[in-house]
Amino acid sequence: MINAILIFALILNVNGNGLKVGQRAANFTLKTFAGEKVSLSDQRGKVVLLDFWASWCAPCKEEMPFLDLLQKTYGSDDFIVLAVNIDNHSQNAVEFLKRYSIKLASLWDEKKQVVAAYNLETMPSSILIDQEGWIRAIHSGFRVEDFPRYKQEVEKLIKEGRKKSGNRASSAN
Repeated sequence: MINAILIFALILNVNGNGLKVGQRAANFTLKTFAGEKVSLSDQRGKVVLLDFWASWCAPCKEEMPFLDLLQKTYGSDDFIVLAVNIDNHSQNAVEFLKRYSIKLASLWDEKKQVVAAYNLETMPSSILIDQEGWIRAIHSGFRVEDFPRYKQEVEKLIKEGRKKSGNRASSAN
């Protein structure tokens, strides 16, 4: 009986961290490195790629230029990358962003409360959130060959958002 319960628990928690596609993204407020407060809930109406990274993380170094490219490509289409840094010292992250010319909305999770709320174990980890605040995709780690999938997922959510807002506009007439 205990074995059956353990197997069932493992099946329910497939990705090992409890975070699941289809659940509401946990709200948070963090500061940018310039001191500006940013809340996830303030991004409602946009597709959000919430990325957790650290300056010491080798795959993060590979991933950040691709995330920057996504932001530059789709930023005018109600899309934003929120890059949540978990370094112990903010200066490490600031130097990293400057060295690699990354212009993303970068937030510092100084007390590690947001990364704990999302219960993440892999750096980087990216969570794609739709316009209504629902988690639509979760990515652990990064490989260059993953980028086309990120791009497709972002494009799909932007199109879905346009359809929904178009339907609301036509039903209001």
